[in-house]
Amino acid sequence: MSVFVGGSAYNMARDIADGYVIATELTFKQFKPPDFQTFTFEADKLLREIRGTQPPTNETEALQKRQRRMQRLQQALTIANGVRSRRR
Repeated sequence: MSVFVGGSAYNMARDIADGYVIATELTFKQFKPPDFQTFTFEADKLLREIRGTQPPTNETEALQKRQRRMQRLQQALTIANGVRSRRR
């Protein structure tokens, strides 16, 4: 059984970015060091993908949605790195 919510690290990162999964310390409770590395890689990849797609500047809703996705993903990365550093 996978420790990733949604089956894979990419799906978990995508669900966090879309707001379907709320990232807390408990989300990363069962993660092992390789799981953290995999999640971080996939979350960084998705973050670059989101940053690469620029909506038109006159579409306020699209800009806000993009910012919220990036914020959720960055917050999840911060929490995951905090949990990983406390375990060392």
